Amino acid sequence: MSRSTPGGVSTLSNSNVTVVETLRNRVADGEVTTSLERYFEGYLAMVLLAVVTLLVFVDVVNRTVRGTQFVWGLEVVEGLFIWITWLSAAFAVRHSSHLRFTLLRQQWSARRNYVMYWVEWVLWFVVVGTIFWYSIPELERHAEAGRIVVGTSIPDTLFYLAVPVGTALILLRVGQEILHVTRRYRRGDTIEPTASIEIEDRAYDTTDDVDDTDGETQ
Repeated sequence: MSRSTPGGVSTLSNSNVTVVETLRNRVADGEVTTSLERYFEGYLAMVLLAVVTLLVFVDVVNRTVRGTQFVWGLEVVEGLFIWITWLSAAFAVRHSSHLRFTLLRQQWSARRNYVMYWVEWVLWFVVVGTIFWYSIPELERHAEAGRIVVGTSIPDTLFYLAVPVGTALILLRVGQEILHVTRRYRRGDTIEPTASIEIEDRAYDTTDDVDDTDGETQ
């Protein structure tokens, strides 16, 4: 809340000043940027999932109480789920939290694991890159048709946009993983995948190689 001074100048309360200063310090320290980089797709997916939950709840109540339902409800929910699916796939790649087979790879050498990583990366780029490539003309056809969601003025192109955006995010995350794993491999760190699908809180930074070089020269 704000308060007025005798001269009529409005000032912020101490609590608001503290919040603003804390946020400013986090931005200056790069914490906000780092959090967005790590969890960008997760944040968006959670917001969309909350919207889906709200729409379904309101629609159920409306149908129970008034005996009617939104004519656009099902189509909008399905479209939002398309976005959630692709965003979640990119999020899983970012944190290596997708399902994988590790029984043999945990017994392999670092060199063999690195080669296997490259096989995975090539497959990612071939499969996801193909989906991305063919999703563009499909998106253009829907945009030219000018279809809208029934009962609204929302163009259904927004839902088909999820495919090229989602695949582009996946390819970006794969590129980040290439840099991350390659850097660890060159440093001699372990790169073998684990069976855990929990979120891996790793940071993609470019300071590792510089620090190692400094340590060797000292």
